[in-house]
Amino acid sequence: MYIFIVNTFAGKGEGEAILRSIEKDPLYRQISCRSFYTEYEGHAEKIASQLAEMYGDQISCMIAVGGDGTFYEVLNGLSSHPGIPLGFIPSGTGNDFAKGYNIKGNAADIFKKIVSGKKWSNFWPGDYVTDKRTPKFRRMFANSIGFGFDAEIVYQVHKAKFKMKWLGSIQYLVALFVVWKSFKPINMEIVIDGKNIPLKDVWMVTVSNHPYYGGGMKINPAARINPDHFSILVVKGISPWKVLGLFFTVYWGKHVRFKEVSVLKAKQFEVVSDKPISFQVDGQPGKCKTCTMSKKRDSRKIFGMFTKLSS
Repeated sequence: MYIFIVNTFAGKGEGEAILRSIEKDPLYRQISCRSFYTEYEGHAEKIASQLAEMYGDQISCMIAVGGDGTFYEVLNGLSSHPGIPLGFIPSGTGNDFAKGYNIKGNAADIFKKIVSGKKWSNFWPGDYVTDKRTPKFRRMFANSIGFGFDAEIVYQVHKAKFKMKWLGSIQYLVALFVVWKSFKPINMEIVIDGKNIPLKDVWMVTVSNHPYYGGGMKINPAARINPDHFSILVVKGISPWKVLGLFFTVYWGKHVRFKEVSVLKAKQFEVVSDKPISFQVDGQPGKCKTCTMSKKRDSRKIFGMFTKLSS
């Protein structure tokens, strides 16, 4: 059985139209398929969890139709069911998971490749837990976790998502200018595989599974799909005007040449602050004082991934 979890609010609301186009394909009628629509934030996670409990081994693939937030919710809904394969048909604003994992083609083509089972790869999400909570609060992320400036941008987009929805991925640039006017650099400590490093005047720290975020920004060009480490980008001690220059070059990945930018690798990583700071995880905003991240060695099966970036 193929399960579709459709977010009709993602992007420009194209999720339902995408599903309707798939339903017209003869293949959809030849196999067992069921579809479910989300009604509120967090609903995709609840649906995924309930269906996995109800049907378990009967599910051939659970397919998220929406944006990165939808995939994030479905991924976490299946946290106790690592054997259920995942698929993704992008219809969101940024669709960075699709960019990072090279998922291309129209919805019907992606669906056919998912069903064929010939094009699949392994996917190693990251684990994270905030504010020293117990392991039961641990969650997964597919794309990235960012702290500081980029997290404030995501918060701004999230706060005005219905007002700026018509702008598409450009809304990130609009939010960037709004946040840039008032952002104050922060002091924090990072812990890289057990080594403590204090940092001052930090603009942003971004932990990535693949290069993209923010609707195609190549924020961490060194990031590769692998089971061993994250790529971590740190921006500190930079002038506000130079930050604008950084983000104008980020789509090509040239910002890593700035002297204020460092790129690190870690299997385990922690951010520590003495006061709450903003963070974003797969485009979802939050606040925390500490966040501990680790790379999951147990892979998930992803259908519709056409190529795999080498480590």
